[in-house]
Amino acid sequence: MHPLMMPERRRLLDRLIREIYRGEVHAAEHATREEALVGAVPPVLALREVANHVVAMRERFDTIVRAYDLQTGRTGIARTLSTLRGHDDRSRDPERAYRTYLLDLRHGIDVVRLAREVTRSEELFGIIRWCDDWLGARCTLVARVEAQLVWFIEEAGVELIPPSAVGEVVSTPPIHAGTTIALPPCRHEQEEAPPAGLGAHPSRTT
Repeated sequence: MHPLMMPERRRLLDRLIREIYRGEVHAAEHATREEALVGAVPPVLALREVANHVVAMRERFDTIVRAYDLQTGRTGIARTLSTLRGHDDRSRDPERAYRTYLLDLRHGIDVVRLAREVTRSEELFGIIRWCDDWLGARCTLVARVEAQLVWFIEEAGVELIPPSAVGEVVSTPPIHAGTTIALPPCRHEQEEAPPAGLGAHPSRTT
C-alpha cells in the first residue's frame, strides 16, 4: 500500500475493491441465470462474453490487490452472494432479469471508474493500468449487452416502424397481432424540412 495514503482514502479504496469483486462475481453468473430462463439466445451470448472477460481479468486483479495489501473481504462477499442468489432465483421474467443484469453491469463500470480516480491520486499504477484495460474492453461488451434488448421486443411481437411510415401507422391499423410502435422523425430531420411560402413556417406570422 502507498505509505502516504490517508486512512479515509484507504477505507474508500478497500470498499471499492470489495465492490469490484462482488460485481465481477455477479457478472460471471448472469449468463448462466438468463440461459436457464430462455436458452442460448443472442442476449445470453452477449452476457457470456462478459463472463469470459471476468475470467480473463480476475487473476491479474487478484495479484495486484494482494501486492498493494488491499482488503477484499471475500468471506463476506460469498455470504452476501448466497443471500442474493435466493432473491434472484425468484424472478422468472427473462426480460426483467436481463434489464437487472444490465443495470448491474453499468454499475460495475461506474465503480471501476471511481476506483481508478482514487488510485490515480495515490499513484497505484498497477491498479490504474488494470482499470484502463478493464474499462476499454468492458464498456464495449456492456454496449453489446444493451443492444440485445431489442431481441426481447422482437420476441414480444413489437414491430418498429421507420419515421417515413408514421403517417401510415396512424391511419392504418397494424396487420400483425403484436403491438406496433411508431418512431418519430429525428429532430434534425424536422429542422431540415423545406420552408413553406416565403421562407416562413406556415404557422408563423410576421
